[in-house]
Formats: sequence, C-alpha cells, structure tokens
Amino acid sequence: MNYFRLAQDKRVLHAVEPDGIARVIKKEYLTLERMNELDAIDRQFSVVEKKHNDYIDFIERPVALFSDVLKQLIEKYNPNCPFKPVILAEITKSKQTPYWLAIPPKIACLAPETEFHRDGTVKKLVIEEALAAPYPFFQVEGIHEPYVVVNIELAESILRRSFRGLRLQQVQTAGRWQELFAQTKGE
Repeated sequence: MNYFRLAQDKRVLHAVEPDGIARVIKKEYLTLERMNELDAIDRQFSVVEKKHNDYIDFIERPVALFSDVLKQLIEKYNPNCPFKPVILAEITKSKQTPYWLAIPPKIACLAPETEFHRDGTVKKLVIEEALAAPYPFFQVEGIHEPYVVVNIELAESILRRSFRGLRLQQVQTAGRWQELFAQTKGE
C-alpha cells in the first residue's frame, strides 16, 4: 500500500494565514483525550491582512485546517474522525470562511529506518506498512512534526478533485510485507 503526506502547496503565494491560532489552540489539545477542551475555546480567528487572500483547501501551519469540501471527502474514508469547526475572519472585508480542525488518530507506525536530524525533526520518514494499513487518514506517533498521512485510496480521491493549495508527498514504507515478498521472490 502507498501512503502520502498532506502538505500545503507553497507555490500558492497568497494563501490565507490564520493570525494568533497557535496561541489559542495548543498542540496538547489536538488529541482524542483532550479534544473536548476545544469546545470551551473561541475558534474564530482573524487572518493576516493582505490585498488578496486565497482560501486554499488545506492549511498546514500552525495547525492543520481543512476546507469544508476536503473535510467531507475525508469523512467518507474515515467517518469516525472528529472535526471541530474554525472560522477565519477577514474583518476589513466582513468575510467569514469556515474551516475544520481535524483530530486524526495518532498511529505508532514509525519504522526503525526513519532518519532524524540532530534537532529531532524528521529527515526521512519511513512507516511500518502493516501497522498503518487499517487507517486511511492518520498522524504518525513519535515524531515532532504533525504530519497528516493518507492512504492511496484517499490520495487518489483527492487527486480526482480540483482541490487547491495542497500537495501529496509519498511516504516510504517498510515492514514484514516487503520482507515476505522478497523471501518468496528469492525461493
């Protein structure tokens, strides 16, 4: 099975940028155990003022936000994934745009072949295919980066639509399935 990391497309120059969201929505709230604490937080945020804001379908940082249509597609593949609404407001233009904060399951599927930089960030991500197989949409447990990973079926579905502002980067896999395949080829 192939897996892909969702990433914001940096070629979109005027992508909307939420302002102050990292100060309010803390990383520790983005877990299944603490997600209910998000209900007590005002989740309306102004955006960085620009001449033009391009409301792309995936905002990667400072927290991953999904457009309404991307959220609906993800729900078809993972109906139990919790989402919390977030409003991005352009005050000067009296414009409000809904986005969704996802809380994908964190899966312990990090392969020993993963390489890290000295500061602990991922240099080369490798996941155990057998451990990731049941999940179409997840985050990798055990790394600092909040990478969102999708399986090939969801990735193909994303590519069949005209989503803007996102890229799919293939994630390397390892594991027993590859070992077993190599053993049967050698016999």
